[in-house]
Amino acid sequence: MLDNTVVLVLLGAGISLVTSVVVTTLHARQIRRAELRSGTRNSARNLTSAFIAERDGDSDKAEFLRDAELTVMSMTDRKTRERLTAVVRLLREHELPEVEQLSGVSSATSKRILCDHALDVLGAHLRADRLPEIPAEMRKMLSVEEEALSIHAGDAPKPLAPIEKSSVTARPRHTGSATAKSTPTPRKTTTKTPKSGTKPTGKSGRASAPATEEKEEKERESAFWDD
Repeated sequence: MLDNTVVLVLLGAGISLVTSVVVTTLHARQIRRAELRSGTRNSARNLTSAFIAERDGDSDKAEFLRDAELTVMSMTDRKTRERLTAVVRLLREHELPEVEQLSGVSSATSKRILCDHALDVLGAHLRADRLPEIPAEMRKMLSVEEEALSIHAGDAPKPLAPIEKSSVTARPRHTGSATAKSTPTPRKTTTKTPKSGTKPTGKSGRASAPATEEKEEKERESAFWDD
């Protein structure tokens, strides 16, 4: 009976300890999430005020970009952080002549478009809505950003790699004069029929010689018997 009581007490103490640890961990996680959510909302509000001031031209550009970049880095939502990072980066580069020429968007127009888009993103983040689409002008600036920065830095554009061709055997050029010189025209050979009364030559002459000798021998034999 005593042993069972001790086991039950130890079991109850273990359950209480595990429950206390789990509850403390979950409570600390909820507090952390609430603090992060509150900090993100405060960052979003601060960024909203900063982008409005930048759009209206009431803020110092260098200070605004520095504070905006630091505030964006502290935001927890990944998509919102990446979108606002791109906006801040383009606001730092939108006055470069290379960016204006390649994208076809003036610095004043691009500044207004970027600030408006940042405000739309921050509003969607505060409402927990889906982020808005990227404007066409911002897409153009993002597509030419790397090339514009390389040109501004003085780097020459990289030449395209030469296309490797397989080795080809050299062939003579087919021109009229070259063909006439290189390929002589074959001569026409005509066979002449031997005239009557001429002696056959070649193999036919050799073949007819034994026949003539046999004929002469037969004539001599017939003449001998006639005598």
